[in-house]
Amino acid sequence: MTHPQVRRALLSTYDKSGIVEFARTLSVDFGVELIATGGTARLLKQHRLPVTLVEQITGFPEMLDGRVKTLHPKIHAGILADRDNPEHLRQLEAADVVPIDLVVVDLYPFEEAVAQPGCSPATAIEMIDIGGPCMLRAAAKNHRHVLVASDAHGRELCLAYLRGEVPGDELTLRQELAALAFNRTEEYDAAVCTYLTEAALGRQPAAPGESEEAPFLTEKGQGLIQVLEESQPLRYGENPHQQAAYLALCGAELVGVAPASQVAGDEVSFNNLADADAALRLATELACAGRGLLGEEEGPPPSVCVFIKHGNACGAGVADDPVEAYRRAYLGDPNAAMGGVLACNFAVDAQFAAAVMDSYDRWGKAAGAGGFFVEVWVAPAFDDHALGHVRDAKKWGRKARLLAVGDLDTESESAELDCRQLTGGMLVQTPDLVGLNEDEWKLVTDRPPTARELADLRLAWLICKHTRSNAITLCRDGMLIGNGAGQMSRVMSCRIATWLAQENGHAERLGGAAAASDAFFPFRDGPDLLLAAGVTAFIQPGGSKRDADTVASCKERGAAMIFTGTRHFRH
Repeated sequence: MTHPQVRRALLSTYDKSGIVEFARTLSVDFGVELIATGGTARLLKQHRLPVTLVEQITGFPEMLDGRVKTLHPKIHAGILADRDNPEHLRQLEAADVVPIDLVVVDLYPFEEAVAQPGCSPATAIEMIDIGGPCMLRAAAKNHRHVLVASDAHGRELCLAYLRGEVPGDELTLRQELAALAFNRTEEYDAAVCTYLTEAALGRQPAAPGESEEAPFLTEKGQGLIQVLEESQPLRYGENPHQQAAYLALCGAELVGVAPASQVAGDEVSFNNLADADAALRLATELACAGRGLLGEEEGPPPSVCVFIKHGNACGAGVADDPVEAYRRAYLGDPNAAMGGVLACNFAVDAQFAAAVMDSYDRWGKAAGAGGFFVEVWVAPAFDDHALGHVRDAKKWGRKARLLAVGDLDTESESAELDCRQLTGGMLVQTPDLVGLNEDEWKLVTDRPPTARELADLRLAWLICKHTRSNAITLCRDGMLIGNGAGQMSRVMSCRIATWLAQENGHAERLGGAAAASDAFFPFRDGPDLLLAAGVTAFIQPGGSKRDADTVASCKERGAAMIFTGTRHFRH
């Protein structure tokens, strides 16, 4: 019995695995007319399946050693015609073109060919498929009327559709198949682009995943071609005279601050999302670090709260109790927290919402703050009582942008490239996923850090990683007490970090504090300044020609110092 919506199928496959069984099901079970290109048609005929050669449809034989066979109006008009458009149907009839309802194509195995040792440029060029991607893209574009399968999984979905076994609506399935087809052509084009780019640069073209100079550019899933789609226009860019939009990376699966997750508040801006992303990244990394930030080996992740202002942490706190973690974060720098971005790693309930809304009255006045409000608040979720309290407790609560982003309790290994635009080009690198790699840490002083100092060193090291270079981060008792960020000299970052700690009422906490430096100390002036302020434990990458001087400054004062061997510049 002929299927009412799939009457004619075009098959063109390089890998013939399973194609005979698939074609037999189409023909025998559903009465689908089969059209195929040369090799596929011969195989089907060998198995006594009725099949029409493409050249019989086009009236034009394959030519140029097979480079031209399906690139013909009688093929592409049959695929692309809008069946709901009477004029399209009239033109088909006038040109004696019969619609094609199903396209099954797998592409020449370019990736596999160039991966073979000794693959010549001529062989590589011949393995660049032209007609196949054209048919996939045409069918995917017209997916409302044409089913498209670019691999064995797609063929199974098509058969499930014909059997009436697909849950949900038909359009969703057709869109899924179209997306798979476009994803395949994207991957294919990226592989060809990488190969030809290597050749143009005068290097031996490398197989995908085998580039020696920049392997991350060609590994599967990390090609330079990354598909973006405009998700939401923003109020403006970094400044009101600049236009801006949020562009979503297609296929991204990581927890993020996409505008679609906003549950309350005013429209988000460019700066809102930039700081919200920084807050989310830091909160996630601290949450993944676990009990070690509290000096313990086992147990549930601690509560984490961070404040971000202009891309840098101005407050961070970890504790078992969410309110205590928040208090520590807020009091790190209560003036900087005002108008900042808050992120926490737990769902927000009414009790915690009340603590945040009452920050100024509970702790801010006594600390000398001038006021308090939150621009953006990022959390896994906000319950209805929390939303109501934020909206009603303070006037600014109705404006605060609340972003619910889902659970942060699992470590994310991002395959997304870090891309930054320059004038006329772009910088691309793999993400910095190195965290507390303590197996590689090395004690370089006579005295090891105490358990409490070690916990604060872990916290300081991770906050420092997320702070603009040059970065010096001071922590004590599970909280950030001073952060020197983005200075042109490292000793100036040391001065700013200690000054901020003293200015915000942490002079006593400086005695016994832990300090982290995102890169090595070039001279001992920075450690000397921090030691004079009361710091007793240091963590830094090491690697300076004057490391011995820096270590000596710690030994002279009985301080502990750890070399991590890993730098965390953030420009």
